[in-house]
Amino acid sequence: GAVASAYERAVRWLPEIQVRAGRTIDFSQCYPRARFDRQSMAWDLNYFKYYFLKLAHVPFHEQELENDFNALTEFLLQAPADFFLYRDFQSRNIMVRDDEPWFIDYQGGRRGALQYDLASLLVDAKANLPPAFRERLIEVYLEALARLMPVDRTEFLGFFEAFTLIRILQAMGAYGYRGFYERKPHFLQSVPYAIRNL
Repeated sequence: GAVASAYERAVRWLPEIQVRAGRTIDFSQCYPRARFDRQSMAWDLNYFKYYFLKLAHVPFHEQELENDFNALTEFLLQAPADFFLYRDFQSRNIMVRDDEPWFIDYQGGRRGALQYDLASLLVDAKANLPPAFRERLIEVYLEALARLMPVDRTEFLGFFEAFTLIRILQAMGAYGYRGFYERKPHFLQSVPYAIRNL
């Protein structure tokens, strides 16, 4: 229907933003970091640890968690990352006008890997996209990307799962911060969706 069509259009536009527009961006102007680097990843993972796990009183082994964070970070840093990473590419930041998508809220954008933004859209908790539709959108994305650059599908999908993981953890940190710390309980309604995605 109309919603599926809007998602497909947005996903076709995403490589244009990441690859074509990414070639013209002065990444030194990006705030607070020029790239989605080790420091950016550490901030996201610590956001999850301190604002979700600790505030929800989830027991965990601190050193083992840090070991896992380090292993995940080392893997993510191996992904090709010379593109524009939109950073908050999710349904509520895609406006539809005359059946065409218009994109907002990319002020956290920086240099980074392609997989993060697609993961952000597909595991947007409240959107609760069916798995088969997610698979369809991945195919639509890869077709659009292949028109702009060579694509190693196996490599892309291998990194995609790991970027999906860090995006979910970052989102859970945000739900914890808004829900537990700022006491806005409606943010906690997204947690079951995020856990299912996890």
